[in-house]
Amino acid sequence: MDMSLPEGRRGQILATALTLTVLAAAWLGVGKPLFDWYQSGVDTLAQRQMLLRHMQVLAQTLPTLEQTPAAARSESTPLLSGATDALAAAAMQNAVQAMATRAGVELASMETLPAEARGGYRRIGLRVSLTAPWPVLVELLRTASQGEPRMLVDDVQLRVVPMPGNAPAAMPVGASFTLLAFRAAGGTGS
Repeated sequence: MDMSLPEGRRGQILATALTLTVLAAAWLGVGKPLFDWYQSGVDTLAQRQMLLRHMQVLAQTLPTLEQTPAAARSESTPLLSGATDALAAAAMQNAVQAMATRAGVELASMETLPAEARGGYRRIGLRVSLTAPWPVLVELLRTASQGEPRMLVDDVQLRVVPMPGNAPAAMPVGASFTLLAFRAAGGTGS
C-alpha cells in the first residue's frame, strides 16, 4: 500500500479540500459562537439603552407628578361602602341603577344575592335582568367592570328578543347576569 500523498492535480484538489474543511471547522467551532456571543451582547446593550431612555423620560415627569395636588389625583376605591352587607348591597343597587339610567336602559329586575365571606372581605352580589340593544348592553357591562366601585360580571345569559320590523343589529337582547363587588369585613355580617 502506497502511503505517499498524491501529487499534481489530485494533490492540489486534496490540499484545497483539507484547507476548506479546517476553515469550516474553525468557523463552526470558534468563529460562529464568538460572533453569536458578540451579537447577543449588542442586542442586550441596545435593550438596556432603550430602557435607560424610557426611564429618563419617566424620571423627567416625576417633578410634575409630585407637584400635582393630592385632591386632583383620582382616589379610586375598589370596595363598596357600608357598615353592613345590607347597606353595601343598597349602595351597589343605587350604583347599578345609576349606570343603567345613564345608559338609557330600564332594568327588568334586580335581586340581591346572599353575601359571602371571602378572606377579609364580604362578597355582595346582585342578579340583574334587562332588555337592551347589543351596543348598549356591552357599554353597560363595560361600565360596571370599570366603574366605581369595581364590579365583576359573572354568569351572563343572553337571548335575542325578536321584534318585527327591527334590523338584526338593532334587535334587543335580553340579558341576565350577576354583578359581584366586595366590602371590607370589619363590620357585622348582615
